[in-house]
Amino acid sequence: MIKKTIFTTGIVFCFFVGKAQAQEVAAKDTMVYYRKQIDTLDKQLINLLGQRMKAARAIGVYKMDHHIGVVQSARFEEVLNAAILRGKTQHLSEEFVRALYGDIHKESIRQEELLQAEKKK
Repeated sequence: MIKKTIFTTGIVFCFFVGKAQAQEVAAKDTMVYYRKQIDTLDKQLINLLGQRMKAARAIGVYKMDHHIGVVQSARFEEVLNAAILRGKTQHLSEEFVRALYGDIHKESIRQEELLQAEKKK
């Protein structure tokens, strides 16, 4: 009887250890999958931001040619408010969207100012 109990306990223990190891492997596979997904999305984000800055530089050239100031506050507020609304549909906080677009706006201004500095040379 004791041998049977030890044997059964051993089988149950192996089952749970095996199950735990399988769960650990599954968790690692899940992490790898989502990390690869994040890596791909991060590349896309950088590429999209690069494209956005290319458009900002084109706008900067237009502004210089037409003697329009770099900063257009009303336009920025319009873009920001639209982004905040879109962000809410994606469960992004308003604070995050404001900070993100604030940084994007600063970079756009920097890009336009570089164009102006190059033109003066």
